[in-house]
Amino acid sequence: MSAERQQISAERVARNDARFREANEQLQEAAESLGFEPDARTPYLCECADLGCTMVLQLTASEYERVRRNPVRFINAHGHERTAQGWARVVEEYEHYSVVEKVGEAAEIAAELDPRQRVADERA
Repeated sequence: MSAERQQISAERVARNDARFREANEQLQEAAESLGFEPDARTPYLCECADLGCTMVLQLTASEYERVRRNPVRFINAHGHERTAQGWARVVEEYEHYSVVEKVGEAAEIAAELDPRQRVADERA
């Protein structure tokens, strides 16, 4: 595989995952505004690289926050890390979901696209 093809794949993977992550940020805000209990399981979208994925995962707010502390980590349905085509690896497994970490250039792009990081940079 050429370096150019790998670069395109890394960017596609990171951007697709980032889109799902941004949607989940909005879902989390909605759950909080609706008064969901912090330990209640709420719906989040699988943040895999497949833009057509419609898998809904059930996590508590604290579980999601634990993943979001790291800008290169994402929640995936079990087995969905394969859609990253080598640009992610499973770092934690739970009953309802897996935590994947982007690697290489996909990790760099994912970190740059993290909306929380952009807010932190603007405050600095």
